[in-house]
Amino acid sequence: MKNLLIIVILFLSVFAVTAQETQKKSKKELKAEKKAQQIQEIKAIVESKNFVFDARNANPMSARSINLTTDYDVKITNDSIYSYLPYFGVSHSAVYGGTESPMIFSRPFETISSEEVKHGYLVRVTVKNGSDRLNFSFHISATGSATLSVSSMNRQPISYFGQVVKKKDN
Repeated sequence: MKNLLIIVILFLSVFAVTAQETQKKSKKELKAEKKAQQIQEIKAIVESKNFVFDARNANPMSARSINLTTDYDVKITNDSIYSYLPYFGVSHSAVYGGTESPMIFSRPFETISSEEVKHGYLVRVTVKNGSDRLNFSFHISATGSATLSVSSMNRQPISYFGQVVKKKDN
């Protein structure tokens, strides 16, 4: 009886091991599949011109890099830009009594263009905010990491590093 039990256990363990080996993929294969899926998602997001840039740090022109601990982002929709970013830099003209960041606004954009470049995508957006014209340049890698450079007529340029993600439907 003991021999029969041992034989059954060995028999079942052999089937379990072979079944696991046929279903498992190597870590390299899983990583490659995940990266390919991520590249397709980013391509679809950029082509739709409907995405969110989550900023993780800011790089002012005249100071060192600043890690952003609050959720700052820029949302691009079909016809508008919603910017919620801090500004660190020199302003050549300011609104009297203004205390809010010049990078916090919600406006329809004047122009938007996107093109595929060597290692990802370049999306350019121009928007008029009051008496200022801002040029947003999103340099998006194929996997979604991104740099946002913002230039202005009235302020020093600033750049942000972060991640581009799909816009959530709210």
